Amino acid sequence: MHDNAMAQLSEHFGDILSACEDRGMQRPFIVCAASPNGSVLCVRANPDGEEPDVLAEHYDAHMFRLPITVMVLDQTGEAVRITITVKGVAFH
Repeated sequence: MHDNAMAQLSEHFGDILSACEDRGMQRPFIVCAASPNGSVLCVRANPDGEEPDVLAEHYDAHMFRLPITVMVLDQTGEAVRITITVKGVAFH
């Protein structure tokens, strides 16, 4: 995985995953992030602090561009869509 891509998203991922757990969603989560320029990162967020597994990734030369749309799916089929913008993170 390209280190810059994860650095761009990691500051928000922890908060997003915690918010999903607060909503009662259950790990492992499948987390897919997509940018309008075609950059995509899809990971399995494992339980118990294990490192995530990269499932798919593709990066434009400019990495992720805002807004970034994130979809989180839990093991029960519950899903949530999140948008990351310059103003912050919004759950839909």
